[in-house]
Amino acid sequence: NSMNSVKSSHEIIRELMFQLCNSMEKVIIDINEFDNDISEYKNTSKKEVALKKSKNMSKCLSIIYGLQTCLDFDKAPEIAGSLFQLYEFSRQQVIKGFTKKNADGVMQAVKVIKEILDGWKKIPVEERKI
Repeated sequence: NSMNSVKSSHEIIRELMFQLCNSMEKVIIDINEFDNDISEYKNTSKKEVALKKSKNMSKCLSIIYGLQTCLDFDKAPEIAGSLFQLYEFSRQQVIKGFTKKNADGVMQAVKVIKEILDGWKKIPVEERKI
């Protein structure tokens, strides 16, 4: 049955959050490698390294934007508002961390997103029909 292959909005949001955690962790690695010698990247130009790093940051920002636009302020305005603020915090930490070359805020944002993700995982299956 092809209907079984369609993901619920709950599963899509969980997947986006999982991808966001992975992308933010890549940004943390990128930030920590900024000051390292470019020779680590054998046969890779500085331009290519910078492009890879900016792609990781762009992916984070795109996922956060997607999560923010999925929020339903009509059904659950308080929850949507709280999640929007947490996503916005994460977005700001990614930008600040990347521009200031300091991963501390991004690490905090990863913890926040993982906590939200853990909460989503605990929602009973029968209540996942968002």
